[in-house]
Amino acid sequence: MLDELTAGKPDSDVERTEDDQLFCAGCGASVTRESLAVVRRDSHEHTVFNPMGQVFTIRCFGEAWGLLSPWAGRGDFTWFPGYQWRVAVCGACGRHIGWRYDLQGGSDRFYGLIRSALSGRKPG
Repeated sequence: MLDELTAGKPDSDVERTEDDQLFCAGCGASVTRESLAVVRRDSHEHTVFNPMGQVFTIRCFGEAWGLLSPWAGRGDFTWFPGYQWRVAVCGACGRHIGWRYDLQGGSDRFYGLIRSALSGRKPG
């Protein structure tokens, strides 16, 4: 079964505004906010590649919602040492939107979301 990825309670604890929201570029579902950006490895944005040579530009966020994680956490080939990663897909359309990172043996969590999978405007 897929696990819903939530860090906090976005509907009650996080105030959202239209101009601050970021949406899934595929379907327009709300994903995170610009104001939730965090710095990891000295930057908010990173260009990285996976073992198959695919290149991604990812942006780091402390919270995200509406995402599903179909696989267990993995520690191999992590772009952030000490963190396990899990693939994250949009819960509304299933598009691969990035990764969730959990500190191994700790409680810190953040999301590395693919820049091209995010949109600043909701379609419609």
